[in-house]
Amino acid sequence: MNHTLAKQTSRPYKRYLLAPLLVSFSVCSINAQAPSNSEAGRQVAAPTINGETHVVSEQPKGKNVLVLFSSVQYSQSLLDLIEPSIRARLPVPITFYDAYLEDPQVEEKSYRESEAETFRRRYAAVKLDLVITANPAALLFAVEYRDKIFPGVPIVFTAVGERDLDGHDWPQGVTGVATPLGLRETIDLALRLQPDTSAVAVVTGTTTWDKRFLAMAHSELVRHQDKVREIDVVGLVNEQLLERVAALPAHTVVLFQAFPQFENQPVFGTWELLSAVEQRAPTYSAFPRLCTEGCIGGVYEDDPKEKLLMADLAVRVLSGERPEHIPIQHVTDLQARVDWRALQRWHIPESALPPGTVILNRELTLWDRGRKYFIVGSALIIGQSLLIFGLFWQRSRKRKAEAELIKSEEKFSKTFRHSPLVLAISRTSDSRFIEVNESFEEQVGWKRDEVVGRSAPELNLWADAGQRATFVSEIQANGSVPNLEALIRRKDGAIRTFLVSAEVIDVAGQLCTLSVGTDITERKQAEEILSSLSRRLIEAHEEERTWIARELHDDINQRIALLTVKLSILEENPPSSRAIARSRIEEIKTELATLGSEVQSLSHRLHSSKLDYLGLENAAAAFCRELSERQNVEIEFDSDNIPSDLSKEISLCVFRVLQESLHNAVKYSGVPKFQVSLKVLSDDVELSVHDSGVGFDPAKAINGHGLGLTSMKERLKLVHGQLSIDSKPGHGTTVHARVPLKAIAAAADV
Repeated sequence: MNHTLAKQTSRPYKRYLLAPLLVSFSVCSINAQAPSNSEAGRQVAAPTINGETHVVSEQPKGKNVLVLFSSVQYSQSLLDLIEPSIRARLPVPITFYDAYLEDPQVEEKSYRESEAETFRRRYAAVKLDLVITANPAALLFAVEYRDKIFPGVPIVFTAVGERDLDGHDWPQGVTGVATPLGLRETIDLALRLQPDTSAVAVVTGTTTWDKRFLAMAHSELVRHQDKVREIDVVGLVNEQLLERVAALPAHTVVLFQAFPQFENQPVFGTWELLSAVEQRAPTYSAFPRLCTEGCIGGVYEDDPKEKLLMADLAVRVLSGERPEHIPIQHVTDLQARVDWRALQRWHIPESALPPGTVILNRELTLWDRGRKYFIVGSALIIGQSLLIFGLFWQRSRKRKAEAELIKSEEKFSKTFRHSPLVLAISRTSDSRFIEVNESFEEQVGWKRDEVVGRSAPELNLWADAGQRATFVSEIQANGSVPNLEALIRRKDGAIRTFLVSAEVIDVAGQLCTLSVGTDITERKQAEEILSSLSRRLIEAHEEERTWIARELHDDINQRIALLTVKLSILEENPPSSRAIARSRIEEIKTELATLGSEVQSLSHRLHSSKLDYLGLENAAAAFCRELSERQNVEIEFDSDNIPSDLSKEISLCVFRVLQESLHNAVKYSGVPKFQVSLKVLSDDVELSVHDSGVGFDPAKAINGHGLGLTSMKERLKLVHGQLSIDSKPGHGTTVHARVPLKAIAAAADV
């Protein structure tokens, strides 16, 4: 066996990752951390002798602590929490070692025996002062083999549940922190957030730990047996287990607890199963490490508080206090934690959350993301405005002193001329300009020499006479005009929108009007476009709702009512013979099958499940076939070289463009035959939909009130795609959509 040992470094107490140890059929990875300053002593590596490696130490008067885990996933987070706290409170050199056992092999006695022998040899030359265990399996292993590995060494445990302690007679020298399992609270949280739940599916594996969890879940769900039924989805973690989850009925929430699989599930393990389950059903878990991205949440212990409490126990034991004199600490605080993104996906309002719930991964608002830029920008604008008005105020106070007035005017003139705001000064009495700045010349188009001495009406600046009348009346009545949107005509005739403010000031004893403006034309246009698009989106949404409601009410609902009447008649007036009864039942079954097919077609229009399971190529072919049968038209579908690993975003985008363009072609072209092509050409995914019908003017369609072309273009922008339309009235239409594969790969890498 070859082992990598800790080496001396210039940084005190540096932790090193020891290479995995191959011992018979088991694997154990050990991290060693040793003091490195000359006063604290150092570790040196003895050569390998007879297949065994021993740690030879020149130990200072310090402490040696072994942290033992039953899963490597806990090692770094636990050490990051407890190590600084222990070092800060215990002023002696401390060497930390960490080791972990493989899950779920630790359940096998032969594996435990092998690991115990490995640890005995590994730490034969190290005098351990404390063993810290994390998780029940690590605690049971340490207690079972303490006399063999580290006889008489105290044990402090953490990450052990209250129920894990029941039924055990712990020996002397053992204490620790017991934490509650918020299983009951997690179930209550799930039923509170989704009150229409009719079933709770417990998804779990086949390990001993999984079986214990399933038994606990049974005992907790009995409290709700009058409201929900329990569905046990138990089996090896594989794709077959996922298929069983996919077949769960509607209004089912998933309580996930499949023990993490490592060595025996290299291809499709717990994390792949969890990710797939979270995409199909609202998922909760009583264990935070099993509630990854996509899981709604659960009720958990305060993990940092628990680890700090455990660190306190470790310091007490290392300081000489006997563990049997320290009672086991019980953590009682539980905290509901939910993922904001999952709340949005499953349409759960935050008002439904219990008080004190912690919401994780909340999306930052525009203000949160750009607050510092908004504050700095606003401060600059306000500061500059205050500077300008301050200069005028200074000129007014010093109007009687000619020398001071000249100096003030020079200072003001420099700031005035180079301000990015449009500034103009005119006499209040006759509105004639006496000064304008460079921004005025650039944005309005009139030069200073052309403006000074002339009034706004002479220059025809105001495009709206009513706005100018409002401006003049407010100046005369109030002496100021705050934030007036004005249409200003440039010298070249172009009309721009300005946000104008003005105030009457005293300039050398004469009342003048200082006008400050900024061009907001582009902003107004953007607001109008956004408003129009929002209105059209709402209208499209309402049209879709109206269509669905009409389909459900006018067709499906009436047909269901008719079937109900037929069944009632059949019940009240049974046929005289079995043959007649069988005929009528077959007739009702046929109608039900037809109704189910149409409901499925309606569902596919909203979202095609084939796209998720079969991929873009098969889903597109199925859609063309179904639309052809439903509309009694001929659709030729041709596909070639479509990658099977297209991302969900790309597949959905191209599929929606196909749906929209083909529906439009069938509805408006006036012909019964269409061609659809889906191929990969020159590193691009290309979709084309062609008809030989009446055609249309694409420019008018995009600028009109229709939302179809706009929505297709916006969808393609999200995946760096492009949309082009080749159509003329009377010459047919071809819709082209193109998405670059390089952009897909770049998006996947990110």
